Amino acid sequence: MLVSRLGLSATRRVLPLQRQWVRRSHDATYKGQNLPFDITSPRLTAIKFFVFFSIPFAVPFIIVRYQLKKAAGHYI
Repeated sequence: MLVSRLGLSATRRVLPLQRQWVRRSHDATYKGQNLPFDITSPRLTAIKFFVFFSIPFAVPFIIVRYQLKKAAGHYI
């Protein structure tokens, strides 16, 4: 009984705040304004995406190459 009353009172306090956040979050004046990075320059955005996705993709291949060369005796 007490737990449900506490939960209900907490919900009554949080709901107006959530409504206020939602109202403020939909005032975008251009596409991508709510993203954590700038997309106004397509070329710069493409470069950032390429770097962000290509480096983590390449790391396992670089590690395997290093291990194979080390096993062959090229890296001492």
